[in-house]
Amino acid sequence: MLRGEDGQAVVEAAIVLPAMVFLLLLALQLTQLQQARILAEYAASAAARAGIVMDGDPARMKQAATLAVLSGSGPFDGGSAIARTLLRFQAEDAVLRPFGLEQVRVYVHNPVAPDFARWGRHLDGQEIDFDDVRPGATEATLLSLQIRWLYELKVPFANRMIQAIWVAAKGGLLQSWRGWDLTGPRLGSQTGPDAIATSHILAAGIAVPDGTPEGIPIAALAAAARAGRYYLPVQAFYTMRMQSNPYRKWAHP
Repeated sequence: MLRGEDGQAVVEAAIVLPAMVFLLLLALQLTQLQQARILAEYAASAAARAGIVMDGDPARMKQAATLAVLSGSGPFDGGSAIARTLLRFQAEDAVLRPFGLEQVRVYVHNPVAPDFARWGRHLDGQEIDFDDVRPGATEATLLSLQIRWLYELKVPFANRMIQAIWVAAKGGLLQSWRGWDLTGPRLGSQTGPDAIATSHILAAGIAVPDGTPEGIPIAALAAAARAGRYYLPVQAFYTMRMQSNPYRKWAHP
């Protein structure tokens, strides 16, 4: 009798313990993802603060946003640690470029180019006075921007699963997932093909609209995933009033 109960306990442990470990890994990765969302909000704020005093220069805004998210990408305690993390960040950016991706994307929604002909006529239509008090001009000199940070998921097993769920949801495939094995769901039925790999393939032609012209190309995320790098886009928006003249060359088309 006792031997039978011992055997049952072993079987139950063999089923429950791996599932518990996997759920803990998922919880850890989701916690880190929430931290990334907070950092993205900070990055949007930092980019806006840089933009309002630098005429809306996108390069300066991207630098500010990059520095803001560095603490979520590696060690950040001291000048040398920050420098190493920045170098690693730039190296990862170089790896992502062939996939058509960049870790930090700054996209300006306002000012818009057509406003310069009206409110910047006295400046040859190339800039607008930031302190112009005319009602329409005050709207034209608001800097509204969007930050998209491709956050790398680094917790083993959980990173692959969370990214695959996101891809499947965007591709309209998640409702077709089947099976109780969280590490190896199936598509269509309990004996169907691997849901994670198949979702990446079927959704490869989709660009997820996110407010930028190019959207988020799932094929590029899938290519990075095949190389063992799992990224998820985290977005934030921010609006501030310009404290320097916005330039038309950097405005939203």
